[in-house]
Amino acid sequence: MLEQITVVRSIFIQASQERVWKAVTEAEQLSKWYSPGSPWEIPLLQVGETAYFHHSPNSYHVGTEVVTMQATIEIVDAPNRFALRWELDSTDVVMITTFILVKENDGTRVTITETGYETREQAKPTEAGYAMSLENLQAHLEGKSLPH
Repeated sequence: MLEQITVVRSIFIQASQERVWKAVTEAEQLSKWYSPGSPWEIPLLQVGETAYFHHSPNSYHVGTEVVTMQATIEIVDAPNRFALRWELDSTDVVMITTFILVKENDGTRVTITETGYETREQAKPTEAGYAMSLENLQAHLEGKSLPH
């Protein structure tokens, strides 16, 4: 049996849980901070519905063309948890990205987890990418320039 690796990244953001919830579930806001220049489509924020992420070449995604990724919304628990199950070519791997929001002092602790990695080496680029995405989310909600 293959080892299952989960990527976990977390950051504190000086913003209400409700503001953070909107930033992680609204396509327009996700398109600004998650991977800048890579648009999202979330036609209906509801379990079982489909979301699309058009991953464009940038510092997160090395390549020459846009890669459209499709996900099924697994969890919508406002304003606490939002999860997407990615539709991958490989049927062996289940990849789920979860945003967990917890009120902390006068802000919100945001944790992103992503399952579906078989080796630490395979998970490393995602760990680095989510660290950058969370720094962007923090800057987006705190009114600063995006660092990545």
